[in-house]
Amino acid sequence: MGTTILAVRYKGGVVVGADTRTSVSGYVSNRYAAKLTFVLDREVDEFVTYESNDASLFNAPSVDASTCVICRSGSAADTQHLASVVRTELVSRQLLYRIRGTVTHVASLLRNLLSNESLSASLICAGYDCELGRGVIYTITPGGTVFEEKAWAAGGSGSTYILGHLDSCHPKDEIGMNSDDQILNSEEEALDFVSKALSLAMERDGSSGGFIRMYVINKEGKRFVSKFVDKGNERKNSDDENTSQSLLPHFAPAVKRNSPSAKFIH
Repeated sequence: MGTTILAVRYKGGVVVGADTRTSVSGYVSNRYAAKLTFVLDREVDEFVTYESNDASLFNAPSVDASTCVICRSGSAADTQHLASVVRTELVSRQLLYRIRGTVTHVASLLRNLLSNESLSASLICAGYDCELGRGVIYTITPGGTVFEEKAWAAGGSGSTYILGHLDSCHPKDEIGMNSDDQILNSEEEALDFVSKALSLAMERDGSSGGFIRMYVINKEGKRFVSKFVDKGNERKNSDDENTSQSLLPHFAPAVKRNSPSAKFIH
């Protein structure tokens, strides 16, 4: 799966992004692939309840929860398998032992799976860790080695074309800089940084293309942002449903629950 994935920290969370092209050698097999898979999601986490005789627990406000996404590059089948296994394990832990997962837990599970199985996968595990109280980015190599990145992480075939650009725009691990100085100040800066780098990679890498999917992840959860190029070559951000559907003109629109046609769907 030729691709370009990127994650960057900012003060308050992380921004992750990826292109949408899946290719097999020189053949584009999917133009609208989703390469950002959430394994910890606040919206899903609220549906997981526990049996209790105290009815007041169901009316209690939700506690802080981590949000984690796996940015996938490598074999599409292998990375989908990994994400599915990790998501199932985290839900099982929460149901059986009442343990809420964190980004660090996800990175540890991925390390164990990759070290024990022969899989073609190079991953970025990123999100907001409620226990650490900040955004976290881990890179996981195909052999299972885990590194925590202080500022940003890039992966996939297109990342090799933009490493120089990333270093020049947002250097990391410079001598004399602490960890707080290496992260961006605002969400807008992080979105611009990710979208610019992915656009450059998609122009040079034949295995990267389509449009750009991005997510802003912070203590409130996640927010989807898409970026594309219109006829006037102007890049636009979109986080609303109507505009994002216009990016997929050949796809059937989603059926609303209250629509007349919804009753025919089982």
